[in-house]
Amino acid sequence: MDSLRLEALLVYLFILILLQSLLGIYQLKKITRTLCRLQKLGVCGCGTARHWTGWRVYYLIIADPAGRIRSAYRLKGISLGTDFAPDRKLAFQQIDELLACYAPEERLTLKETAQLRAAEDIRRKLTVLEGARRGSTPK
Repeated sequence: MDSLRLEALLVYLFILILLQSLLGIYQLKKITRTLCRLQKLGVCGCGTARHWTGWRVYYLIIADPAGRIRSAYRLKGISLGTDFAPDRKLAFQQIDELLACYAPEERLTLKETAQLRAAEDIRRKLTVLEGARRGSTPK
């Protein structure tokens, strides 16, 4: 009787691990599809921040070539419900404003740190685009 319970438990655990793997593939494809769609809207910068406990925040900022912020997205949800949700609370209109406000700060929240890193990513990409237009690459 005990060996039957142990076998049933092992089969149950195996099915759970297999199901989690399959659903993880679905989740990854869904996020990748959304990310590809968002990257077509403009210059896309991605920023991440991690708390010492392991909690992470992922943030996307989409800007035009002039550095104006078009939209911002934050990865929200757990497991299958994870998706990029628009962040309508972003108070900045320009990448330079965000960099000027957050860069000198000593203590930022996870969300602000992720926003700063996304803005820095966009600034790097815009610098490369300007260099490509002028015919030279920045060092």
